[in-house]
Amino acid sequence: MTISVVLVDDHAVVREAVAGMLGSEEDIRVVGQAGSLAEGRALFERLLRTPPPGRVVAVIDVTMPDGSGLALVRSVRASSTEIGLVVLTMLNDDSTLLEALDAGASALVRKSAPADQVLSAVRRAADFPLEFSATGLAEAMRRRQEAPQASLTARESEVLTLLVEGASVAQVGRQLYMSPSTVKTHIGRIYEKLGAHNRASAVIAAVRLGLVADVDR
Repeated sequence: MTISVVLVDDHAVVREAVAGMLGSEEDIRVVGQAGSLAEGRALFERLLRTPPPGRVVAVIDVTMPDGSGLALVRSVRASSTEIGLVVLTMLNDDSTLLEALDAGASALVRKSAPADQVLSAVRRAADFPLEFSATGLAEAMRRRQEAPQASLTARESEVLTLLVEGASVAQVGRQLYMSPSTVKTHIGRIYEKLGAHNRASAVIAAVRLGLVADVDR
């Protein structure tokens, strides 16, 4: 049976490359593409109203210009248990992987993975949309169980809240009356405590740990 695939990625070159790879397979047909979360949501609204033939799988990037692709994964999964949801990302951290699991994704594949791994993830997601698979999942789960609960200071919590809202280092400094170097020091400590390496993974970890409210951006 044909697998109908939709792609959500803000990088047109990446999106077209993945579309070409998937479209060259006899059992896969690319039926839609979106370059932002807003376009992705509109695309899924149409798909849910008028499903394409065969099984449906979405390949969704995490880092988008208007928010996190994981928010879209969570939204689609809440609407359908039959759509396969493959997260395709450049990020390589436990927070992103575990958030994809918690959001209801079928698989997480890194953009550095070989083509056959992406194809395998798409086909598996079509067959088992509710069973999550990802390289390194067992190790990430073990680290999550062994990790102590992150504890931020009051000032670090204030900085994290502003980072979640999208503030730059300079904006955080102005609002909290700190120098840019002091802000960067706080950010470094936040990353260390959350096991993150950038803003996106820090926000995901903070949401997962209940340190901030769930957000789309």
